[in-house]
Amino acid sequence: MEQGQKTNLVICGSRGRPDKVVECFEQVKKVSHISDFMLIINEDQANFYPEIAGVKRLVVPASWGTTSCAKANYFVDQKLYRDYFTVSGIDDDCRVTTDGWDLLLTLPLKAKGYGVSWGNDTIQNGRVPTKWTMTSNIIEALGFLCPPGLIHLFVDDFFARLGQALDSAHYAPNVMMEHHHWINGKAEMDDTYRETAARETWDHDERVFTEYMTGQFHDDVERVKKALKIA
Repeated sequence: MEQGQKTNLVICGSRGRPDKVVECFEQVKKVSHISDFMLIINEDQANFYPEIAGVKRLVVPASWGTTSCAKANYFVDQKLYRDYFTVSGIDDDCRVTTDGWDLLLTLPLKAKGYGVSWGNDTIQNGRVPTKWTMTSNIIEALGFLCPPGLIHLFVDDFFARLGQALDSAHYAPNVMMEHHHWINGKAEMDDTYRETAARETWDHDERVFTEYMTGQFHDDVERVKKALKIA
């Protein structure tokens, strides 16, 4: 690992999976060069998760449960991205195995000055960034990571569309960030998957996302362009 100031912050929210989150961070720490690390955890499980060397914690209300969007937007509200050029979002069922993955994903963003990049999760691949890296200047301009009202789903679609609208969406197929999910047989179904894959969650988030993309999205893109002085 390179010494000196870290310019990327890796965030990961988790609930009910202490073993998985330890494996996730221990693996990604081995192959990271320019990253710091943060676990976002519910207050009622703070003692349930062991401390992980080199991983900071952000504690959020217990009532938020598995609602990943509330956790991500709270992270933004706390301005915890401001010391970093980029922020990367991964999940506790993600295993990053490419050495220097953070350098590789930030390279096109440094060249452009802004944007979204992602690696190969072996499920969605180049379609959408389920594991993502975004420049903090975009986060600052938006004031959020997840469009308001979303619970868990369609955030990866939002990041892809945002990167495309800014002409700075970058997929790196050789950066392996494998998603160990039940849909590809690499994990067992558990309560977290059941909650996030529930029909009610899908229907709610699909409606909210569709309304956002046909309404506020255009204005938010223009706001980002103005803040970043993009013609």
